[in-house]
Amino acid sequence: MLPRPRADDPVGHGYTAFQVVRLAVWAARECRWVDAMDPAHRAETAWEAIAEHLQLAHERPEETELIAVGWKAMKAQHYQDLKVRGLGGKDKALLTRAFVRYWTSASAPAHSHEDQIVDRLALAQIWTALKPTHREVLTALAEHEDRRRAERSLNMDPVTFTRTLGRARRAFLALWHEGETPSLLWGYDRSGARHQNVMYLVRLRKRRALQRKAEGHVRRYGHRPPRDLGVPDAELLARHEAGESYAALAACFGVSPSLIASRVTKTRARREERTTGGGTGISTRG
Repeated sequence: MLPRPRADDPVGHGYTAFQVVRLAVWAARECRWVDAMDPAHRAETAWEAIAEHLQLAHERPEETELIAVGWKAMKAQHYQDLKVRGLGGKDKALLTRAFVRYWTSASAPAHSHEDQIVDRLALAQIWTALKPTHREVLTALAEHEDRRRAERSLNMDPVTFTRTLGRARRAFLALWHEGETPSLLWGYDRSGARHQNVMYLVRLRKRRALQRKAEGHVRRYGHRPPRDLGVPDAELLARHEAGESYAALAACFGVSPSLIASRVTKTRARREERTTGGGTGISTRG
């Protein structure tokens, strides 16, 4: 499993290189719970752990302790190998996203530059086939990365620039999918690069909050107060029990029937609670 050391050099605490190799090989052979590991890989892992333990130990360890150190290192390395290959550690039946990532990269064929070459050639051919105005609009937007600055560089108003940009994109897609059905435009580009900056939005929010505070507008958080219908809820309950429907009451007050039903239900529940609570008392009078 391991090559024979060239010399029996001391490693630590009286153990020599031959003894460390012998202990590592024995630990690798007797470790039955990592059979999936290659024997040479097991022996190398155990040898490295035993040698490191001899260098860090303050007292001379026993051979059984060194073998246990090798077993522990092999077990940890085995779980790490499973994790890299996409298996869920101790649960060998559990697959993770690393499984697909590892085996896709390990079994995929050699990468080809054909797609990149075809795309570059197609771009060069399409670019020469576009109208000069379309090329100018696309070039300005790519250089400035901001629609407002691109408009100013071409001396175009926003409406003309937007219309020309849309036509240029549709013409490009039609040539790119020549002989096929052109794909639809997707995505969304903002009209200004500053709106894509998160800190700009944070500063804008703080500025607006300070402005509202200076103007005396205080934002109130929480539930809105109940809507005033002009009559107490007890009257709604009485009219409903007298025979009026929720729809009739809603039409009378100009609200939705669900609001009337909610008010009536809550008022009835409060009345029953008061009635039940008042009738359960025990009189102490003789």
